[in-house]
Amino acid sequence: MAKSIAVDTAEPQSNSMDIVKLGERIKEMRLAKGLTMEKLAGLSGVPASSISKIENGQLRPSFVHAINLATALQENLAFLVGRYRNEPKPRAVVRAAERDMISYPEMGISLQDLSGQFIPGVLEARLGMLSNGAYSGLDPMQHRGEELCYVIHGAIRYRIDGETIDLLPREYLQFKGDIAHSWENAHSGETRVLWVFSDGLSF
Repeated sequence: MAKSIAVDTAEPQSNSMDIVKLGERIKEMRLAKGLTMEKLAGLSGVPASSISKIENGQLRPSFVHAINLATALQENLAFLVGRYRNEPKPRAVVRAAERDMISYPEMGISLQDLSGQFIPGVLEARLGMLSNGAYSGLDPMQHRGEELCYVIHGAIRYRIDGETIDLLPREYLQFKGDIAHSWENAHSGETRVLWVFSDGLSF
């Protein structure tokens, strides 16, 4: 079965080994770039108090906070799944039952990592499973590189720089990630999409 990591942004979580290691990794990246918590907070828009809780293993970052932290740190969001703890490989075979999965229940989204143990680099891929009412967050997102979304089942609605784009099965969209964008499940049931990101930046 896919390994699941739950995210709860309502209250700080108890210390689990995964959360502790995630916090240690974020702190390591922050210090390597010579950033204080306050400086990282200013760059990412994530409150310094939340960064402190994350680094101390008391809180898992929300979907949007994770993207903003990665952007500020100029790092890859693969640190949210088990891959960041393991030695990278020059090739990767990802079996269906062995994919790492991270869930954001407050947003109705689960993501399966399709990159496996491959060396973090130009491309990152995720299988997104969007429940009824799933959405990307209250605020539009922006990130480095390009984003491609291919609809496998259901429908997704993107809003990009004021334009609304509806995608149905076998349709896809590609755009520059630095353009403000958001999405929502436009289907009454579950929607499944393939997301591919360049510059190694992904969720």
